[in-house]
Amino acid sequence: MSEARATAPIAIIADDEDLGRLLLAEAASAGGLTPLAFDNGTAALEAALSQDVAIVLLDVDMPGMDGNSVCRRLRAESRFATVPIVMVTGHEDSPAITRAFEAGATDFISKPVNWALLPRRLEYILRNAAAAERIERLAYFDPLTGLPNRQYCIETAERLVRDAAQLQESVAVVYLDLNSFKRVNDTFGHAVGDTVLRNVAGKLSGLLEGFKAEGQHLALARFGGDEFVILVRHATARARAIRIAEACATAFKEPILYDGLEFYPAPSIGVAVHPDDGADVATLLKHADTAMYQAKTGAAESVAVYTPAMSSRLANWLDLEARLRRAVVEDRLNLVYQPKFRLHDNQLVGVEALLRWCDAEHGEIPPLRFIEIAEDSGLILDLGSWVVRAVCRQLRKWMDRGFTVPVAINVSGKDLLHGDPARVIRTEAAAAGVPASLIEVEITESLLVKDSAAGRNALKKLRELGCRIALDDFGTGYSALAYITRFPPDRIKIDKAFVRDVDRSASDAAIANAILSLGESLGITVTAEGIERSGQLEWLRGRGCQEAQGFLLARPLSAAELERQFLQPAESSAAPHRRRG
Repeated sequence: MSEARATAPIAIIADDEDLGRLLLAEAASAGGLTPLAFDNGTAALEAALSQDVAIVLLDVDMPGMDGNSVCRRLRAESRFATVPIVMVTGHEDSPAITRAFEAGATDFISKPVNWALLPRRLEYILRNAAAAERIERLAYFDPLTGLPNRQYCIETAERLVRDAAQLQESVAVVYLDLNSFKRVNDTFGHAVGDTVLRNVAGKLSGLLEGFKAEGQHLALARFGGDEFVILVRHATARARAIRIAEACATAFKEPILYDGLEFYPAPSIGVAVHPDDGADVATLLKHADTAMYQAKTGAAESVAVYTPAMSSRLANWLDLEARLRRAVVEDRLNLVYQPKFRLHDNQLVGVEALLRWCDAEHGEIPPLRFIEIAEDSGLILDLGSWVVRAVCRQLRKWMDRGFTVPVAINVSGKDLLHGDPARVIRTEAAAAGVPASLIEVEITESLLVKDSAAGRNALKKLRELGCRIALDDFGTGYSALAYITRFPPDRIKIDKAFVRDVDRSASDAAIANAILSLGESLGITVTAEGIERSGQLEWLRGRGCQEAQGFLLARPLSAAELERQFLQPAESSAAPHRRRG
């Protein structure tokens, strides 16, 4: 028994009342936890910081350091990002609850406590925390290589830049792109390509170990695809980054061996340094990327250090920006519609509007490309207004033909935080004579986690307008139950990254199950996107996923094609449905 207790997860308890402390400890023990109880916040904080803690139970009102102060201090530690912190207090007023959640609390239990129910409540909190931790782990680390991913890299770079300003140091970005890697995938398949990427990651990690001995701050991340980023913070970051880049170039002159084959994934490498080459992280990364392209397409050298003269790519960027601006003004953009189906009866329940741009000179421009340009130039607000106007006009046409179909639109972070999407939707819906409630707004979960006053207000106004709110790409950003419970969306969309191998991969299945469980417990509709195989579809249907979209079910369609295939007048059917046969 004592050995089992010693290995049980630890619960830190802080309550200045003897009876409350005793009862909380008993409840924790009944829930399979090892309680460590303290009568003050300071002692509880010290214990929490020195232990591997599963959960923290804090009384709000304590002498010295109160529960909210302990909570804020713990949340400042990265390892406590996903540890559930529960406030136990006699306060039931809204301001007290708000202060607890603002401090970072996961949940709030009011006194008098239902002691019989508390062990089950703690088990529920821990189960959801474990699901959230799995999602967050995947959100910040690349499952293929185990390295930090793009989001983690950006956040680390932002922290290094802040620290460098105080320490009078600089921060360098070393941006690596593997040359001709696409040919490895195309020739030998993605399994071999994945093995090469893992070898590249291992080789980079080993190479950096030697530089870490010199006392500089280093960080390595897989930035996406075949791109890797190394961050360097030091007083002489530029010189050190160039040495690291040259060492990488030399190291990859040797082949990677796999199954009797030799691969030469020689990288093109760009270097940019803060503050000289960029005052913020976004600019710094962009300039390192520009230098990398210079190395790839310019001189024979595989390492290029950013200079303002590297303007060819920038000139192309500005040309596309001007063309995009004209396309918005002259109404030369286009929408296609991705159908979304209810799984238990295959009925069409809505569509997602997707923006397309075909330029007269350059042809079809990939959405990722022109959305990136729009975000960077500030044109994203005009682009968002164009989409709303086009959707409302199309809804009017459908309603005139007897069709009623909800349409989801994507709202960017800049639009949500700096624009007024509710005003735009209200104005355009009124002009077209359509109900705003037919429009669903999709945002990425990272916007919800930013939890800014502007974002909360924008979402509140959208909901008051009758718009439903959906969290897109769920699980790829920084998920946390506290944010979702504070402003629950109407829909969660499981990102295609988790759907891709959901019927083949235990880790993807665990994440999808966690999201489905979360949606069920909070009463939120869950939609899976990126369905391309029947195995994915049947797995999701069997686990109770309500809705799905993807190429297996239907590709994005023009308005006319959508009408032909899936819509029928409201008077002949209570809801839009998928036409059979």
